Amino acid sequence: MNAIATSSNSYSAASLLQSGFKPDAAATAVKADAAPGATAPADTVELSDHAKAMLAKAQADAQAVADLKMSFDERLQKRSDALADKLTKAFSDFHVNFDDSVRLQVDKFGNVTTEGPWKKKIEKYFADNPEVAKELKAVAGLNALKAASTALDLYNKEKGETAGSKQQQAAWSKYNVRSINIQTLSGVMSLTDGKLRSAAVDYIDAIADPTGAEASGADAAEKQRDVAHRLA
Repeated sequence: MNAIATSSNSYSAASLLQSGFKPDAAATAVKADAAPGATAPADTVELSDHAKAMLAKAQADAQAVADLKMSFDERLQKRSDALADKLTKAFSDFHVNFDDSVRLQVDKFGNVTTEGPWKKKIEKYFADNPEVAKELKAVAGLNALKAASTALDLYNKEKGETAGSKQQQAAWSKYNVRSINIQTLSGVMSLTDGKLRSAAVDYIDAIADPTGAEASGADAAEKQRDVAHRLA
């Protein structure tokens, strides 16, 4: 292993990580014992590039393991929140008025479009930052997958026990219509109150919980009106 420091104190990468050492710390000072009243020079411990890389990888691996313990919804929420924070900061630089939702449409090629007075600036931002557009496309796709799963759950609840019955046929027809609408809305996201919302998820949630008894955030009736507007 490459030497971590030229010092009277020797540390391994593992012991530094276990002690809570941060990989972005360039150095740490260890004060040597000194006689009272004397000025004690600092014994500086400098991390080598190899050690920094080892620590960074160890932390990344630890984070990956932690993420594996999260549910699909938890991982999606974490990813959505991180993207929402990035977009909020970027759009603030354009002096975007966040009193109204910022609606974003991402197509299958990763191109992002929007409407309103900040249209050109927002679309240019995504064009200049393709990695952010790619992340928006991924988050929108994962939300559409979540909505499709909810639609399938609804079908299984509505079809009844008898195969080929009118009830099952009606449930199948509803499922097909909902699937088409989810696909239509799959690329539509909105930045509202610092959070990213999926039109596909809003749509199926409004069907699964029409009274809003289980809804959080927006009023159920308002959500349904918003969905109707997006489908128009």
